[in-house]
This record gives sequence, C-alpha cells and structure tokens, in this order.
Amino acid sequence: MTQGGRERRDVVFLVADGGMQQMLEGYLGRDYAHRGLGCGPFDFDPLDDVVVAPHRDPDVYGRHRGLLSLYQETHQRAIVMIDEDWEGTPGADAITTHIERGMRQDWEASSFAVIVLKPELESWLWQENNPNIARELKVPSDYRQILEKSGHWPAAKRKPARPKEALEYMKMHHGADQSNAAFRRLAGCISIRGCIDPAFKLLRDTLCTWYPETTYS
Repeated sequence: MTQGGRERRDVVFLVADGGMQQMLEGYLGRDYAHRGLGCGPFDFDPLDDVVVAPHRDPDVYGRHRGLLSLYQETHQRAIVMIDEDWEGTPGADAITTHIERGMRQDWEASSFAVIVLKPELESWLWQENNPNIARELKVPSDYRQILEKSGHWPAAKRKPARPKEALEYMKMHHGADQSNAAFRRLAGCISIRGCIDPAFKLLRDTLCTWYPETTYS
C-alpha cells in the first residue's frame, strides 16, 4: 500500500519502555526472522517501526494518539503495548477500552491492536525448566527453587505473581542481569510454544492474522 507515492511500512509499535523495545527486537529482529511465531514474514526495523514513549506507561495511556500521529502516513498498522501495573493505573480492562477508543479516531479497527501486559513485561521472561533463562540472566540454574523459597514464585503457579519483583530479587541476591539488553537476548531463546502469557498470545495471534503464512508462498 502506498501513501503519497511512497510504500508504507507494515507495523509501527508504540511501547512503554526500552525493555519492551528490546523484547520486540529479540522476537522480531533480523536474527530471529519471525521463527516460531507462525506468521508470514513482514518488514521490521526497530529504528523505523518502534516508538518508545518518553514517560513510560502513563504516556502511552494518555498520549497514544499524539505519539502515533505521524505514523499514520508511514505505516499500515499499529500495535500499542503497555503494562497493566503502574502508578495510577485504572486496570487492564479500562486501559484497553480507553486506548482502543482513542485509536479508533485515527486508525481503522482492523488495523490496530492494544496489548496490555499483565501485570508487566517481566511476566514474559519467566518459564520453568528453561536453561536459557539462567544463562542469559546470569543466575543460578535453580532459579525456580530460589524464587519459590523467597515467596516470589509459589509452587502451584506457572509464573511469579509479581514478575518484576522476582527479577529485582534475583538481581539483588544473585546478580541477575536486569539490563534492557537481557530482554533482547532472552526473547531470542525463550520457547514461544512455552509462553502461556495471554498478552503474548494476543500479539502473536494479531501478527498471524495480519500476516498469515499463506500470504507468502
């Protein structure tokens, strides 16, 4: 599709912070090439296709229209990504409703998606029995047992209730790498099939709907 004689890019991502940006680079960057997502290929360049909100989640919530206004001319579709847990949050349902209402004023309903991460991005990191997590976070291989003993990851749960606090605990007591680069490295080696997070599933399903494998034969 063209706009003013120029080919428009596929998708612009509005994200709340550098961690989300790095996570997208790990999942969608050139090295990963969309392997395992189950969708057809589409163009992705973090320099052209990712907008990081200057003031994090409240900025995404309050200024999504303004932050994406210029990209209506350059991109066909948009995905807005925001944590549920931040100071002053109205909760996931209200966040989704508010942003979708704003986006509908500028984008066709079929051309955007709102992804609310519950409670926050770090929930995508934690998987049981995945040696890649210990390696890339630079933590002991028995991180699951450590977090269970500390009360951050109950035995009956598949994810820590407060994933960011779990990561901060591992950083404080076991030297975990909490840099944004760690999110990119982890995204490139975490099992997509093993990711049960609903927000990630929504991201994957949205991309597969927009870019089904049959699109490119």
